[in-house]
Amino acid sequence: MFPNRISAFKIVFIVIGFLAVALPARGGTQKPGQTDKVAATVNSAPIYMDEFDAEDLAVQKALLGSGKPLTCGQVVSVQKEVLESLIRRQILYQESEKMGIKPDEGAVDKEIGALENRFPGKAGFKEALRRMAISEDILRSRLERNSSVGQYIGRFAANVKVTDNDLVNYYEGHLDLFKQPLQVRVGHILIKSDPGWDASRKQEARRKAGKILKELQAGKDFSALARQQSDGPERADGGDLGYVRRGQMAPQFEKVVFGLMPGQTSGIVETPYGFHLFKVIDRKPETVLAYDAVKERIRQYLVQQKARQEAKLQAEKLLGKADVKILMKQE
Repeated sequence: MFPNRISAFKIVFIVIGFLAVALPARGGTQKPGQTDKVAATVNSAPIYMDEFDAEDLAVQKALLGSGKPLTCGQVVSVQKEVLESLIRRQILYQESEKMGIKPDEGAVDKEIGALENRFPGKAGFKEALRRMAISEDILRSRLERNSSVGQYIGRFAANVKVTDNDLVNYYEGHLDLFKQPLQVRVGHILIKSDPGWDASRKQEARRKAGKILKELQAGKDFSALARQQSDGPERADGGDLGYVRRGQMAPQFEKVVFGLMPGQTSGIVETPYGFHLFKVIDRKPETVLAYDAVKERIRQYLVQQKARQEAKLQAEKLLGKADVKILMKQE
């Protein structure tokens, strides 16, 4: 809802974003054992270099998105702050464990599902993990840790005060954040394929997709065909993906979907994992959300920000008594 205005000197906690941000830029496969390299330890608990590299890249990309190239000094400052952020997160995780806080497994499952949806099928997600040399177990353990830290930070929220003036001032000072971008409601039919299939089997899947396309062009109901023939996970909902914005779909899909008007159906979009058909059900133009529609979300955001700041101060107190070793070469 509210984009992070990331400063090179004010990074707090960056949730696992490497799959969505770092992966496309790291096309190669990591060397065996690379994920075992340690950047730092906190009371003997390791912070691995792969996690540091991913978050450092995510932050630098976010900063570069403002259109200003980073100087060498700024890159060094970002790296320093990212490492400090990871160290703070580790000490807070250790504190959450002492307090008996357990990860919210349901929320973790939801996060993993959201990450999987950014890739063309389960196989694409697994391939992305393979390229990063990160197992699903490691991904889950890091998300579980983040869940515990998030709950620990949430306990500071009970003492946070946010006034109505705070809400109004934030809204009026950040109107650009409340622009509701163009959204399209999308229907999806998937006829599954697999990179390991032989040519004849793939051709059969394509013929099935072509037959469905002809039926759609003849006026048959999209949702009925999706329920009957789609291999996609949204089959039970008639292929309805709900409303999506730019950046929420694979670029190959986004180019097709945002070029359609309500009621229009795409041609066949082929990926290594299947043949896709899309229909745009509705379009919502860009608008600016009214204050009354967002004030409670602003309240939650400001409470969270203040709680994080309190947690950061607590982490710094704890680190004063902790055994912290920086093992990575700082350049």
